[in-house]
Amino acid sequence: MHRPKPHIRVQLEKDILDGFSRLQQVQPFIHINPTIDKIPNLKKIRILEDRYTQIEKDNRLLLEKITNIMKSETSRVGKPKRVSSFEFRKKSEQQQIRKENELLLSKISHKKSSYSKNHFDKEWNKTKQYFMNLGGLRSLSQKQKQFNYSFLY
Repeated sequence: MHRPKPHIRVQLEKDILDGFSRLQQVQPFIHINPTIDKIPNLKKIRILEDRYTQIEKDNRLLLEKITNIMKSETSRVGKPKRVSSFEFRKKSEQQQIRKENELLLSKISHKKSSYSKNHFDKEWNKTKQYFMNLGGLRSLSQKQKQFNYSFLY
């Protein structure tokens, strides 16, 4: 094979490098802005903008409500809480029941015992006599004695 002479070889390399530099400088005939890669979906953009405006509106209303609550809390400190008629009636009934219970407790605690063993024994003997009279027999049989003992404690 035949080799070119050195000065020709240098000239060829220079031409090749010059060609590369010219290729890098080539510009397209149609100029496209590099920030816009593709055509945007306008419907999607409009939906997103509507959503953002709705969120901003809701945030503004929420902020107004919070500021109103904060302002009203400071003014309500001195005002008493409003009580409904049902709550008032229920509370008064509870107070009346409590008073009646206290009155009954005091009556019960101050009352002395009225239990008398003698009186109780007399009443019990009368009751036994009524049971024996209902049976029609005067003399005590074995069954009546068992019956009598069944009433004993």
